[in-house]
Amino acid sequence: MDFHYSDTTLVIEGTFLAVSTGVGGDLKKVAALFNHTVPRDWHDDSPALLLSDISRKEGICSDYFGLLTAVPMTSLLVCRSGFLTVFITAGISNHTINIIAISSEGMSRNALLESVATISSAKTQALLETGRGILATPTDAVIVACEGEEIHRYAGIVTPVGSRLAECVRRGVPIALSRYENGERAPATISLEVS
Repeated sequence: MDFHYSDTTLVIEGTFLAVSTGVGGDLKKVAALFNHTVPRDWHDDSPALLLSDISRKEGICSDYFGLLTAVPMTSLLVCRSGFLTVFITAGISNHTINIIAISSEGMSRNALLESVATISSAKTQALLETGRGILATPTDAVIVACEGEEIHRYAGIVTPVGSRLAECVRRGVPIALSRYENGERAPATISLEVS
Protein backbone atom coordinates (compact mmCIF):
# COMPACT_ATOMS: atom_id res chain seq x y z
CA MET A 1 0.00 0.00 0.00
CA ASP A 2 1.14 3.49 -0.89
CA PHE A 3 -0.76 6.67 -0.15
CA HIS A 4 -0.47 10.38 -0.74
CA TYR A 5 -2.71 13.36 -0.12
CA SER A 6 -3.26 16.98 -1.01
CA ASP A 7 -5.56 19.51 0.68
CA THR A 8 -8.48 17.97 -1.22
CA THR A 9 -7.73 14.32 -1.98
CA LEU A 10 -6.33 11.23 -0.24
CA VAL A 11 -5.28 8.52 -2.71
CA ILE A 12 -4.34 4.99 -1.60
CA GLU A 13 -2.88 2.60 -4.17
CA GLY A 14 -2.23 -1.12 -4.04
CA THR A 15 -3.64 -4.48 -5.08
CA PHE A 16 -6.76 -4.69 -2.98
CA LEU A 17 -9.78 -6.85 -2.40
CA ALA A 18 -12.17 -4.26 -1.01
CA VAL A 19 -15.72 -3.47 0.00
CA SER A 20 -17.26 0.01 -0.14
CA THR A 21 -20.53 1.46 1.13
CA GLY A 22 -19.97 4.68 -0.84
CA VAL A 23 -21.35 5.65 -4.25
CA GLY A 24 -20.96 2.66 -6.57
CA GLY A 25 -20.26 0.45 -3.57
CA ASP A 26 -19.50 -3.21 -4.11
CA LEU A 27 -17.05 -5.93 -3.14
CA LYS A 28 -14.35 -6.37 -5.76
CA LYS A 29 -10.67 -6.10 -6.65
CA VAL A 30 -9.48 -2.51 -7.03
CA ALA A 31 -6.14 -0.77 -7.49
CA ALA A 32 -7.00 2.56 -5.86
CA LEU A 33 -9.11 4.10 -3.11
CA PHE A 34 -9.67 7.79 -2.54
CA ASN A 35 -11.45 10.31 -0.33
CA HIS A 36 -12.10 13.70 -1.92
CA THR A 37 -13.20 17.01 -0.41
CA VAL A 38 -16.13 18.85 -1.99
CA PRO A 39 -17.39 22.32 -1.01
CA ARG A 40 -19.65 22.42 2.07
CA ASP A 41 -22.62 23.52 -0.06
CA TRP A 42 -21.94 20.95 -2.79
CA HIS A 43 -24.92 19.11 -4.20
CA ASP A 44 -24.89 17.05 -7.36
CA ASP A 45 -27.33 14.50 -8.71
CA SER A 46 -24.44 12.62 -10.36
CA PRO A 47 -21.81 11.89 -7.68
CA ALA A 48 -20.60 8.88 -9.67
CA LEU A 49 -19.64 11.23 -12.52
CA LEU A 50 -17.70 13.43 -10.10
CA LEU A 51 -15.86 10.37 -8.75
CA SER A 52 -14.97 9.40 -12.31
CA ASP A 53 -13.63 12.91 -12.99
CA ILE A 54 -11.55 12.83 -9.81
CA SER A 55 -10.09 9.43 -10.69
CA ARG A 56 -8.98 10.75 -14.09
CA LYS A 57 -7.43 13.87 -12.54
CA GLU A 58 -5.55 11.69 -10.06
CA GLY A 59 -4.26 9.42 -12.84
CA ILE A 60 -6.21 6.39 -11.67
CA CYS A 61 -6.62 4.20 -14.74
CA SER A 62 -8.06 1.02 -13.19
CA ASP A 63 -10.92 0.02 -10.88
CA TYR A 64 -11.31 2.14 -7.75
CA PHE A 65 -13.60 3.04 -4.88
CA GLY A 66 -14.05 6.71 -4.04
CA LEU A 67 -15.68 8.67 -1.23
CA LEU A 68 -16.76 12.31 -0.96
CA THR A 69 -16.69 14.57 2.09
CA ALA A 70 -16.87 18.25 3.02
CA VAL A 71 -13.97 17.74 5.44
CA PRO A 72 -10.59 18.92 4.09
CA MET A 73 -7.81 16.34 3.95
CA THR A 74 -5.73 18.63 6.18
CA SER A 75 -7.93 17.29 9.03
CA LEU A 76 -7.20 13.67 8.11
CA LEU A 77 -6.31 11.28 10.93
CA VAL A 78 -4.27 8.16 10.18
CA CYS A 79 -4.44 5.46 12.86
CA ARG A 80 -2.02 2.52 12.74
CA SER A 81 -2.40 -0.68 14.71
CA GLY A 82 -0.23 -3.62 13.72
CA PHE A 83 -1.21 -4.76 10.22
CA LEU A 84 -4.03 -2.18 9.96
CA THR A 85 -4.00 1.41 8.80
CA VAL A 86 -7.23 3.39 9.22
CA PHE A 87 -7.84 6.77 7.55
CA ILE A 88 -10.57 8.93 9.13
CA THR A 89 -12.13 12.22 8.10
CA ALA A 90 -14.95 13.35 10.36
CA GLY A 91 -17.33 16.26 10.50
CA ILE A 92 -20.89 16.55 11.72
CA SER A 93 -23.62 19.10 10.93
CA ASN A 94 -24.25 18.25 7.25
CA HIS A 95 -20.80 16.74 6.81
CA THR A 96 -19.77 13.11 6.88
CA ILE A 97 -17.62 10.56 8.66
CA ASN A 98 -15.59 8.61 6.13
CA ILE A 99 -13.43 5.68 7.22
CA ILE A 100 -11.03 3.74 5.01
CA ALA A 101 -9.37 0.74 6.64
CA ILE A 102 -6.51 -1.18 5.01
CA SER A 103 -5.18 -4.54 6.15
CA SER A 104 -1.76 -5.67 4.94
CA GLU A 105 -2.93 -9.19 5.78
CA GLY A 106 -5.49 -10.86 3.52
CA MET A 107 -9.11 -11.25 4.59
CA SER A 108 -11.97 -13.42 3.38
CA ARG A 109 -14.88 -11.76 1.62
CA ASN A 110 -17.15 -12.32 4.60
CA ALA A 111 -14.51 -10.77 6.91
CA LEU A 112 -14.45 -7.66 4.74
CA LEU A 113 -18.23 -7.41 4.96
CA GLU A 114 -18.21 -8.06 8.69
CA SER A 115 -15.63 -5.28 9.09
CA VAL A 116 -18.20 -2.74 7.92
CA ALA A 117 -20.47 -3.68 10.82
CA THR A 118 -17.56 -3.63 13.28
CA ILE A 119 -16.53 -0.15 12.13
CA SER A 120 -20.09 1.20 12.22
CA SER A 121 -20.64 -0.11 15.74
CA ALA A 122 -17.37 1.41 16.98
CA LYS A 123 -18.18 4.75 15.32
CA THR A 124 -21.57 4.87 17.04
CA GLN A 125 -19.92 4.06 20.37
CA ALA A 126 -17.38 6.84 19.83
CA LEU A 127 -20.07 9.41 19.05
CA LEU A 128 -22.11 8.41 22.11
CA GLU A 129 -19.03 8.55 24.35
CA THR A 130 -18.27 12.10 23.21
CA GLY A 131 -21.81 13.24 24.04
CA ARG A 132 -22.55 14.37 20.48
CA GLY A 133 -26.14 13.17 20.66
CA ILE A 134 -26.00 11.54 17.22
CA LEU A 135 -25.35 8.01 16.04
CA ALA A 136 -24.02 8.92 12.58
CA THR A 137 -24.43 11.47 9.79
CA PRO A 138 -26.67 10.93 6.74
CA THR A 139 -23.79 10.24 4.34
CA ASP A 140 -21.22 8.28 6.36
CA ALA A 141 -19.27 5.79 4.25
CA VAL A 142 -16.76 3.00 4.81
CA ILE A 143 -14.18 1.25 2.65
CA VAL A 144 -12.35 -1.82 3.96
CA ALA A 145 -9.55 -3.27 1.84
CA CYS A 146 -6.88 -5.93 2.21
CA GLU A 147 -3.80 -7.14 0.40
CA GLY A 148 -2.11 -10.53 0.32
CA GLU A 149 -3.16 -14.12 0.81
CA GLU A 150 -6.16 -14.75 3.05
CA ILE A 151 -5.23 -15.00 6.72
CA HIS A 152 -8.32 -13.66 8.48
CA ARG A 153 -11.66 -15.42 8.05
CA TYR A 154 -13.63 -13.25 10.48
CA ALA A 155 -13.65 -9.63 11.63
CA GLY A 156 -16.00 -9.50 14.61
CA ILE A 157 -14.97 -7.29 17.50
CA VAL A 158 -13.11 -10.07 19.38
CA THR A 159 -10.98 -11.14 16.39
CA PRO A 160 -7.48 -9.79 15.64
CA VAL A 161 -8.91 -7.66 12.82
CA GLY A 162 -12.06 -6.56 14.59
CA SER A 163 -10.43 -5.57 17.88
CA ARG A 164 -7.89 -3.40 16.06
CA LEU A 165 -10.54 -1.85 13.81
CA ALA A 166 -12.85 -1.09 16.71
CA GLU A 167 -10.11 0.52 18.79
CA CYS A 168 -8.83 2.65 15.91
CA VAL A 169 -12.34 3.88 15.14
CA ARG A 170 -13.49 4.33 18.73
CA ARG A 171 -10.41 6.36 19.62
CA GLY A 172 -9.85 7.92 16.20
CA VAL A 173 -13.28 9.39 15.40
CA PRO A 174 -13.29 11.85 18.36
CA ILE A 175 -9.75 12.95 17.49
CA ALA A 176 -10.67 13.40 13.82
CA LEU A 177 -13.77 15.43 14.77
CA SER A 178 -11.70 17.63 17.08
CA ARG A 179 -9.06 18.16 14.39
CA TYR A 180 -11.70 19.33 11.92
CA GLU A 181 -13.53 21.55 14.43
CA ASN A 182 -10.23 23.16 15.46
CA GLY A 183 -9.21 23.79 11.85
CA GLU A 184 -6.09 21.61 11.90
CA ARG A 185 -3.97 22.25 8.83
CA ALA A 186 -1.89 19.08 8.52
CA PRO A 187 -2.82 15.37 8.70
CA ALA A 188 -1.82 13.52 11.86
CA THR A 189 -0.89 9.92 12.66
CA ILE A 190 -1.46 7.95 15.87
CA SER A 191 -0.36 4.43 16.70
CA LEU A 192 -2.33 2.09 18.94
CA GLU A 193 -1.28 -1.16 20.57
CA VAL A 194 -4.14 -3.66 20.80
CA SER A 195 -3.63 -6.98 22.57
